[in-house]
Amino acid sequence: MSQHHDEHTPTTALRSPANRLGLNYREVPARKVQTPIVDIHTHVYQTRSTALFLEAATAYGIRKIVSMSPLDEVDTLRAAYGDRLEFIAIPRWRDMDNSASFRRRWLADLATFREKGARRMKFWMAPPMRGEHGLTLQDPFFGPLIRTGIELGYDLMVHVGDPSEWFEPGGRYADAQRFGTKREQYPQLEFLLDAVAPRNVIAAHMGGYGEEPAFLQDLLDRHPNLYLDSSATKWVVRAVARQPEVLREFMIRNQERILFGSDLVVAQGGDFDHYASRYWAHLVMWETPYRGESPIEDPDADDPPRLAGLDLPAPVLHKLYCQNAERLGHRAV
Repeated sequence: MSQHHDEHTPTTALRSPANRLGLNYREVPARKVQTPIVDIHTHVYQTRSTALFLEAATAYGIRKIVSMSPLDEVDTLRAAYGDRLEFIAIPRWRDMDNSASFRRRWLADLATFREKGARRMKFWMAPPMRGEHGLTLQDPFFGPLIRTGIELGYDLMVHVGDPSEWFEPGGRYADAQRFGTKREQYPQLEFLLDAVAPRNVIAAHMGGYGEEPAFLQDLLDRHPNLYLDSSATKWVVRAVARQPEVLREFMIRNQERILFGSDLVVAQGGDFDHYASRYWAHLVMWETPYRGESPIEDPDADDPPRLAGLDLPAPVLHKLYCQNAERLGHRAV
C-alpha cells in the first residue's frame, strides 16, 4: 500500500466483493468539508435492507436521496422515510416495449409522478434500448413523452453511454450493427438537449463517457443545459484511476456542472458494507490524495482494481455535493 493508505489500513472485517481490503466502513474517514450531500442518482426499493442503506447514507453525510423508485412504491417509501427521499419519474421498465399501450401507461405515470412531487423524469437509453427495441430518443415513439414531460414541468435525466470496455471485441456490445458504436449513442443526447432547452438534462454516469473527458468537455461547451452526475461508482472509480490528473482538471473546470451520485440499487439482500463501500469510495476519490487499491471488486478494472484520490478543493466539493443539486431544485434539507 502507498503512503496515502495509512488511514485506510485493513481490519479484521469480513472480506467480500464490496470490501476486498477488509476495511471497517463504520469508521468513516475524516472529511475535508462538512456539508450536507445530495445523492442525485439511486434506485431505492422498499426491502428489508433499505434501513441498512439509510444507515450507511447517514454515516457518510447523505442528507437527501433522489431515487428512481417504482411508482407503486412511492407512497410506501414516503410514509416510511418522509422528505429524506425525492423521486424521479420512471416508466414500468419490466414491461417495456415500443407499443402505443406502453407509451400511454408511461404518459399516465408521468402525470401521477408529478402529482406526487417528482420534478425530474428519466430516459434509460443504454445500448440495449436500441438493440432490443430498435429505439433511440430521435424515434417518433419518444416525441409525445418528451413534449408531455416539458408541459408537466419536468427537468430530465438520461442514460446514454455504457462503459467503453463493453463495446470492445468480445464485449456485450461488440455487435455494432445491433447496438451501435459508443459514439453513435450520443446524437440522441444532443437531440434531447436541443429539444428541451433551456430545461436542464443530467447525463448519468459522468455522461457515460468518463473515459474521454475531452469528448464530454465538447458536449458541455456546446450545451449549457447539460449537467453530469458522478454515479455508477465502479465505472467512475475506474475512469478516474486511469487518468487522475486529467479528471481532476476536468472536475475543477466544470465544477458548476457536475452533481454527486452513487447509482446504489437498494434491493433485497444488500448489506451495510455494500452500501457504505460506494460512499467510502466517493469520499476517498473526491476528498483525499489516496493512491492504491479499490476495496470494490470490478471485473472491468485493471488487476487489482485501483482507486485514485483527486483531493478536490473545498469550494469544488461543496458544489459537487450540494450546491449544484440545490441550484437545480434538489434541496439537501
